[in-house]
This record gives sequence, structure tokens and C-alpha cells, in this order.
Amino acid sequence: MKYDMKNILFSLFVFPLVCPVAAQTADTDRPVVDNTIALREIQSSFFSVSTQKTFHLIFPNEVKYFSIGDENVAGEKIEAYPCAIRLKSVVQSFEGLTNMSVVTADGQYYSYNVSFVPELQKTYLQVGRSYMQPPVIAVNDNQQSHLIFPDKIMYVDYGTEDVEVVKASGVDNIIAVRASAPFSSETNVSVVTQSGKFYTFDLKFAEKPSHLSYVVDPTAKTEEKRIALLDNKELNSVQRESLRKKVNACFSSLNKLHKDYAGIRFSITNVIIDKDILFFKFRIVNYSNIDYVPDFVRFYIQDSKFRKKTAIQQIEQIPLFFFDYPERIGAHETKNFTAALNKFTIPDKKKLVIEMQEREGGRHFLYKLDNKPIISAEILNPQRKSGTGKMDFPVRNNP
Repeated sequence: MKYDMKNILFSLFVFPLVCPVAAQTADTDRPVVDNTIALREIQSSFFSVSTQKTFHLIFPNEVKYFSIGDENVAGEKIEAYPCAIRLKSVVQSFEGLTNMSVVTADGQYYSYNVSFVPELQKTYLQVGRSYMQPPVIAVNDNQQSHLIFPDKIMYVDYGTEDVEVVKASGVDNIIAVRASAPFSSETNVSVVTQSGKFYTFDLKFAEKPSHLSYVVDPTAKTEEKRIALLDNKELNSVQRESLRKKVNACFSSLNKLHKDYAGIRFSITNVIIDKDILFFKFRIVNYSNIDYVPDFVRFYIQDSKFRKKTAIQQIEQIPLFFFDYPERIGAHETKNFTAALNKFTIPDKKKLVIEMQEREGGRHFLYKLDNKPIISAEILNPQRKSGTGKMDFPVRNNP
């Protein structure tokens, strides 16, 4: 009995001490509510879309993700220009605002509010740059207007089917624009070139446009080269044959530029300049009993000397066209041919490398040429006055 009484007294004494500890332990298991969490609102920019013109949203880095609030606006990341999204309204009108979110490769998040306007005044938004009003080009339905760009065209978009936009066949830097029928509301055409530059133009209908051909970005370094390429590359058959005869009539003035290997002599017989085109004349003599079949001829500029563990930089010079390019040089035969290239000169401490390889064979030639034969090139037509000629070329049916 005494023993039980002692246990009861001990329990009564200890229980008040244990209960607060248990209660405290239970309290620590509950979630802690932190009322100090801060939110920073991201300010949204504004732009509008329409059905008549395409709107382009351009970022400094590649677009990794984007989302549009509703289905009134259609957006598409441009494969050839992955830092941009093209947008249009898919309905004739919508009220209020929708929203758009974009994440780019550098981790930046962008937020936009988007509205509808019938007549779009601003056709692009380029992050970090000021807006420049696009030029307005007049087009009609019985003539083509041509836009000549300083670089190869990688992407073309036009706002509506009121206009037809096609790339010129065989030419990489020209588009032709024509109205499908008379239209009242302006539309637009946008182009991205290989250098990554974005161009956009507003198009309006006019019965008699004052101009039909435009050089885009005339201050660009490649402008002169591209126009020269078109003037010569797009010759008709009569003009081309006339030019071939004039080039072939030039005498062989370079007698020491040759290499001999395995019964083949590879010679550079002349370098000729005509406006902005260089013509390299070659002679291949096959002294052997085995036919020589050329695989390719390549031109590139590289350092005349290079060190080990140093990357070799090769600046490719792509031929515009060839005259009399031989498919085969038979045993004991001689063939002459000409390669035409955009004009260039060779920087100091560099060489022009002319490489010719045999198809399924080992008789390859690598000739290094310095600047002297180029800067002293023979003038093809010293009496001919410079001027612009008519560009006449076919156009593909599809843009």
C-alpha cells in the first residue's frame, strides 16, 4: 500500500513537468507560416497585332519557350531566325487584352499584353532597340517590284495573300513582289538575311509605282559584290557566249605558274578582270596514258605560313560559274577552262590556294598564289563604260 501511494505521488509530481514539454514538441511539428515572403511584379510591355500585317517579336537570344493567353493570336518561332517569333491575329477582331510570356536562352523572362488593331502602325518590337518606321513600297498587279539585299535571304514572310512574294530563281539575295489584285489596306513583307539582319517593309497598292527596283541597305559592305554577281551571273545564252569568247581570246600571259605531278601539268595561264569579276584561266595537260577526271576546283585564302597548335583559317572564295569546265581530260589531251569569282585581293602574309582533285584518283594539285597576278590582272574590256544593265531572270512559283 505504501509502495502504491509512493507511485501515485511520483506521477502527480512528474506529470505537470512532462506535459508542457510534450506540448512544445507537438508545436514544433506544425508548419511554420512565414508572412515575410515578398513578391515583385514583372511589368508587361504592350504591342498590337492585326490580320493585315505580320508582327515580329525579336530578342537578343534564342527563344526557348513562349505562351500566348488565348487562341485569338497565333505565334510561331522562326526556324531560320530562332531569336524571333512571328505573330498575327487569327480573328478579324477581338476586344480587350490577352497576354504572352517568353523565356530566352540567357534565362530572361519577358511579359507582354497584346491587343488588336485593324491598322497596325508598329510591325515589330526588337528588345533593347528603338523602333524605326519601315519604308513603304508601292506595288501593283501587273508589274514586279524587286528588292536586292546585301546578303543571302534565309527567311521571307508576307502579311496577306494580297501580295505574291517569290525568291528569284538562281539568285540568293533578291525577292520579287507583286500584288495579287488591288487592295486597300497596307500589308507588309519581312526578310532575314544570312548575316542575321532583319528587314521589314510596308506594302501599299498603286496603279503606277514610281520605282520598281530597290537596293536594300546600300551602305552594307556586300552590296557592290552582290549586284556585280547578279549583273554577270544572270546573263542570257547569247551574252554568256559572247563573254566566253572574249575571255578565251585573251593571250596566255602567265608562263611560270604551273605544277607537274604524275604525268599531269596544272597551269594558271591568265587572270582577267571585268568590272567586279575575276576570271582565272587554267590549262590542264595530260601527258600520261590514263584519263584525268577532275572532281572539283576549290579556291580559298589562308596564311602563307602557320604554326603548330594554331587553327588554320580558310576564307572560301566560291566560283560564280565556269567556262568550258572539263568533265574528262583524255590521255595525251590538253583542255583549257575558266573560273569566274567575285573580285578580291589577298591580304599580307596570306596566299590564295587553288586546289584541284582527281575523282577516284590520287593526282591532286595544290597551288599557292600571291597577290601580284591578281592586282595586275588583264582588263577584259578597257573601252567599255561602266553602268547598270537590265536584270532579266526567271522566278520560281513558290516563295
